[in-house]
Amino acid sequence: MNEPEKKWDVFISHASEDKEAFVRPLAIALHTLGVSVWYDEFSLKTGESLSRSIDRGLAGSKFGLVVISPHFLSKPWPEYELRGLISREIDEDRVILPIWHGVSRHQVLEFSPPLADKIALKTEGANAQDMAIQILRDVRPDLYAKHPRAYLEKLASGEAIRELQEQIDNVQVELEATREELREYRCPHCNSELTSRNDAPLDSEQRDWDIVETFACGYQVFGGEVQSPCPKDPAFPKWEDFDIQCKQREHEWTCFAVGKTAMAKLLHLSSPGRTKEKAIANILAQYKRYADQS
Repeated sequence: MNEPEKKWDVFISHASEDKEAFVRPLAIALHTLGVSVWYDEFSLKTGESLSRSIDRGLAGSKFGLVVISPHFLSKPWPEYELRGLISREIDEDRVILPIWHGVSRHQVLEFSPPLADKIALKTEGANAQDMAIQILRDVRPDLYAKHPRAYLEKLASGEAIRELQEQIDNVQVELEATREELREYRCPHCNSELTSRNDAPLDSEQRDWDIVETFACGYQVFGGEVQSPCPKDPAFPKWEDFDIQCKQREHEWTCFAVGKTAMAKLLHLSSPGRTKEKAIANILAQYKRYADQS
């Protein structure tokens, strides 16, 4: 029968007193190295069963880390429980990695001879990041072999992540600068694209020139002044902002929409018609076509 797939690479069983100073930094360093870690559930308190904790952790993890510290040794684990734990690891081919944290071989030997005989990682002279790299070599040799030691040290310490974040921040700044540059090529009201950009004279003598920009929505700017409004501009004139004036010549009428506001005066609406009513209707249709542009 196949053993169920493990969800985590390692779990960490430890005395709750060691969490802040060592276990949490170790778990974070392992995580940044790419190791999936579960440890909160296995923070042991006085009176809890070590073997049951190990069993729960190993059920969902490939490896178990047991942090043996003075706090760990001060808890009243029954000796038979520790012996049973070691024998089960041999019988069931489970992998438990003891970590000696601030304890000597004599202390561990005095506490449990079988436990002292197991090959252990020692934290003396090493920080959580150093320990994480040693553990990585045992539990994820694929990741350990993938990068040089110097990079793993930067990764475990968080330096590589900080550098990556700085690079991401720089890219975001550059993207925002690019967006800012592109905004001048889009209508500020509806984001329509720029359709033409040409030089044109500001005066009849053609002494002063500036740029005429025209956008797909009809918005036009010349020399920084709006020549034709965008229909999405909140100030776009309403139909009520026009006076309709009509003239008859022979058998045809021509009507003009004369703006009553500064924005309305920017629209030049006029249309002929066989009747006055038809000419007015044509102007209204012309206004609606302009107002419905996007």
